[in-house]
Amino acid sequence: MELDYKIILWVITFCMAIWGYLIYIRDMLKWKTKPHLFSWLVFSILWIISFLIQHNDWAGPWAWWALWATLITFVITLLAFKYGSKDITKSDTISFILALISVVFYIVIPDPTYSLLLVMLILALALYPTFRKSWYKSTEETFITYVLVWIRYFLSIFAISHFSFLTLAYPIYLLIINVSLLSLLIIRKKTLNIK
Repeated sequence: MELDYKIILWVITFCMAIWGYLIYIRDMLKWKTKPHLFSWLVFSILWIISFLIQHNDWAGPWAWWALWATLITFVITLLAFKYGSKDITKSDTISFILALISVVFYIVIPDPTYSLLLVMLILALALYPTFRKSWYKSTEETFITYVLVWIRYFLSIFAISHFSFLTLAYPIYLLIINVSLLSLLIIRKKTLNIK
């Protein structure tokens, strides 16, 4: 019975993901949302790593989600080459290079716990350009997508079949990071009086 409950949660979060990313992609194609290319390029790499870690530690439905997220992130990354933010700063470049260097460390470190911690560090570095851009250009992000992502990550934690540091740390970290970005967007919209 527990497996059925987890699969139902996974289906709900999967549908929310499809809805949220379709809205995000629609807004990209309308030039309303402009994802930061460096962030999304690293996100694609991170989701591949996350899927492999989750799959190897029997995360169940969460691993299926990680595989789907890998595919949709790759699509958004490809679209970001045309529709993404072109304001790449020196700090964005440094963050991107450090993230790529961290990926190399991930490949050479066999311990999955250290690898996961590295992935979390890489994500923080990769998100810096998105946070910076969202601070200055908060209207270039699709707010509803981040609301759906927050709900989705919260629910997806309960869809994990095997609870361990390796299976729980990354989704919880994603939840915290997303809440931070969502909070930043809310603060900026209120500060700038954007509806």
